[in-house]
Amino acid sequence: MYSGYLYENPAMPKQTKVVFVIEDEPLQAEMLKDLINSKFKLEVHCFGTGEEAMKNWHLDPTVIVLDHDLNTVDKNAMNGVEVLKRIKSQSPLTQVVMLSGQHSLDVAANAIKYGAFDYIVKGEGALDRIGSIFQNIDDMMDAIYFRDFYKKMNTVLSIALIVILVTIMALFANGNLVLNF
Repeated sequence: MYSGYLYENPAMPKQTKVVFVIEDEPLQAEMLKDLINSKFKLEVHCFGTGEEAMKNWHLDPTVIVLDHDLNTVDKNAMNGVEVLKRIKSQSPLTQVVMLSGQHSLDVAANAIKYGAFDYIVKGEGALDRIGSIFQNIDDMMDAIYFRDFYKKMNTVLSIALIVILVTIMALFANGNLVLNF
């Protein structure tokens, strides 16, 4: 089985990855939760509004599946774009997948403009597409994790090399190290 950032991977830190599903239609939210749980070992939390999700921000979501039209049940609720803006202002690295029943290019362009990883139109094939998008997010998060890991290792190894060289030079200067050829 493939292992990456969103999967169990021995090379990655042991930490449960959290996904928020922000969807005001309970049946749709449950279907999304079941899909995510069937393919990934993730902790999934469903919320009916963006406000409810933001109250639980301490759970530190890695990925968010966000409905565009969140104010169909609660007319005073923020819409998906407003929630997206707030998410990205608080946590720019959190990946957001925007869902909508709208086929409008303007809505999709706005979602991407404000930081959505992708935009999916609800309907036939949407659940399969979400699975593929999670794969893409997983690959991207793997690359970011290992890039950062290699940068840190490069720094540590550089410092270790400098310490070794300085130690050798000090030993040589004090006469404690003699090179015989």
